[in-house]
Amino acid sequence: MIDSYIEIVGSSKARLNAMARDSRESIHAVLSKQYAKVGITIVDDMAGLKALVAKKPDLVILGMKLVLLDPTKSYDDSPKVWLSEYLDQHGIAYTGSDTAALTVEFDKPVAKQMVMDASLQSSAYFISSIKQPVFDHSLEFPLFVKPTNRGDSKGIDEMSVVYTQDELEAKITAIHKECGSDALIEEYLTGREFSVAVVKQSDASLLAMPIEITAPADTKGNSFLSEAVKDADSERVLAVNDDVLKAKLNDLATGVFEALGSRDYGRIDMRLDGLGTPSFIEANLMPGLSNHGYLSRCFAINEDISYEGMILSIANLGLQRVTK
Repeated sequence: MIDSYIEIVGSSKARLNAMARDSRESIHAVLSKQYAKVGITIVDDMAGLKALVAKKPDLVILGMKLVLLDPTKSYDDSPKVWLSEYLDQHGIAYTGSDTAALTVEFDKPVAKQMVMDASLQSSAYFISSIKQPVFDHSLEFPLFVKPTNRGDSKGIDEMSVVYTQDELEAKITAIHKECGSDALIEEYLTGREFSVAVVKQSDASLLAMPIEITAPADTKGNSFLSEAVKDADSERVLAVNDDVLKAKLNDLATGVFEALGSRDYGRIDMRLDGLGTPSFIEANLMPGLSNHGYLSRCFAINEDISYEGMILSIANLGLQRVTK
């Protein structure tokens, strides 16, 4: 047994997009075989976060980003604290990226602009603020419209691909009203969709592992990961066997990972444009750690790394920052 104390963190509140119970238990089962003490802490509020810190674990496996300071209010209305920032303040190591990178990832337009500023490919875009809606633009239809700060494809449906100005204005208005969010409008990428896991290696190099994600076509003939597709679990995951394409996907993914200041591991999502060139969509620097998620399938399909091997490698990356 390795003499380290690890706590796995999640929440009982689904609105926080926290790690699911089955994932927490799967991770606990893996780590308990290797480490002397492994626990699970549920953090729903500041009291839970303070209780976590009081345990003084060597490492926290982060399964959520934010804690609501006022649980009686809605997610958008409540003040929040970043778990990563709070743990840094108390000298406790955790898995994955730090607050600076997570903050960037959380704001899709900021991440997109940072990627473009690094001379990496991403489609042209504009923002429509909920406070000052914008409908005028110089982009070419079709366009793709989504919330700027929602995960799990929230707010994405068959109306997200728009072909006319009227459709654009209707979808922007719907996002402002239904999601309570600014809208990100991009030139729609018509090609195939991919997700690339990126993980730091022992020699500090980055290993990239791509998969293709195919979703059923909607009534308009478009195929993308909508909220309905994710809820139905109707997408398929395929290996990338074209070596030239694989190299392009991996180069873009590692470039994005570095441009966003990422740490340890993450997933970079992208699509091909009409010419077959990979283009950045968004990053997920705290991807799900389930034994059937995209991240675990990236490891298994590309490197034949088991779920257990993936979890142990992620824990080891975090423990490298532990000072005793």
